[in-house]
Amino acid sequence: MKDWAQLTEKGKFRRLRSLAAVALRNYPIGPYRMSLVGGFANVIFRIDTDSATYALRVDYLQDHTDADVAVELTWLAALEETDIDVCRIVPTTSGQRSVYAAAEGVPGSRRCVLLEWIPGKPLAEEMTPARYEQLGELSARLHLAGADYQPPHHPMAWDQVFYWQEPVDPIVYHLPEHAHHFVGGRRELLNRAIESVTPAFGALDPSKAQIIHADLHPWNVHIARSRMIALDFEDVAWGHRIQDIAITLFYKRDEPGFDDLQAAFEAGYSTMAPWPLDYEGQIETFVAARTIMFINFMLNLGEDPTEFYERAFPRLERLLEHVPDSW
Repeated sequence: MKDWAQLTEKGKFRRLRSLAAVALRNYPIGPYRMSLVGGFANVIFRIDTDSATYALRVDYLQDHTDADVAVELTWLAALEETDIDVCRIVPTTSGQRSVYAAAEGVPGSRRCVLLEWIPGKPLAEEMTPARYEQLGELSARLHLAGADYQPPHHPMAWDQVFYWQEPVDPIVYHLPEHAHHFVGGRRELLNRAIESVTPAFGALDPSKAQIIHADLHPWNVHIARSRMIALDFEDVAWGHRIQDIAITLFYKRDEPGFDDLQAAFEAGYSTMAPWPLDYEGQIETFVAARTIMFINFMLNLGEDPTEFYERAFPRLERLLEHVPDSW
């Protein structure tokens, strides 16, 4: 058997299939058919039985702690008691929300979570103002539901530009081996951006922090007819509503018609809760902060960041025009 480290990503996904089969022994489901859906931070397998369809999530990058996943799953369980449309956990036979499994040829053990299959397609395939108005409503409802929710412990807090734990996303953009990516004034722009957005974190009212999805983007929302279903709560964070909104509006903003989408999102949100903007440029400030974070993250990902950087740096320069000069 080939060593795990010698496998391609596709080969690793295929090998995790045997681990997925081990994990499924813990669940009260009958005979099934398994197919690979895809993967990035996690690998998703579709599980079809005669009576139901499920999604088995297998930890691939192992970039979340057990404690943080416990926050994710307990909040999801609480949301299942509301009328908000979210992905639904399938417990093990013994009532656990997740299980660890191991298999030959896969290093260590992997956390697995079984979820009910989510119908429809990603919102990213139907980017219309009407859908973004619906997304705004969904975002507001999640914020209202999370306002008084007390997690078993506070998850990671978005209280600085680089807020992920050091082992997962260490700060590496400044290292000499990456210097060739930051020529033509990029280094100066990045340093200026970090200096400009950092005070925004201190300007937030700590008493208004709460649990937030922190990754409610157009691929983490499915639409099925009139339904809009939120999924992938794994990046759950402790933060502010406006930060969560900035994460959602980080995506697709360079495409034609985005201003209409953002206006529709605000309109939909405002039907459910007050629009949480404290000052003009606050959304752009936190979108800039997330752009900076992704510039660093791309280096840790190990993929060629050239194409992303060609979009990210001009965007960052435009965003900084909206960041307040003084705090």
